[in-house]
Amino acid sequence: MAWTQTYRPVEKSEEAIYELFRILDNFNVPLGAAEGSDSAAANLKGMRSSTIWTTGWDMSKKVLYFHTQHNRRVRKVGLDKIDFSKTKIVHVLLDDKKEQDIKDITPTK
Repeated sequence: MAWTQTYRPVEKSEEAIYELFRILDNFNVPLGAAEGSDSAAANLKGMRSSTIWTTGWDMSKKVLYFHTQHNRRVRKVGLDKIDFSKTKIVHVLLDDKKEQDIKDITPTK
């Protein structure tokens, strides 16, 4: 309830998406948090419990927004631009690489 009472009023739908993710990110399970800290948990391999992706929807514009554990950049899928009459299943990678760049904005001399 606290999150819904402390949201920032926004003017643009793009700002609303970032506000939505700001709220939803409070519920993310960090990588390794569910396994505990004992020695058996340290040796786990494969899929580990964590929030792999977070999604938000703009229902009026039929757009799915998401970001992933490995890349916080918000991406979108315009569902109104997809031809769902085709029966072929198309797979889309969530992350091309499991990394996020860091933009260097250091002023030059």
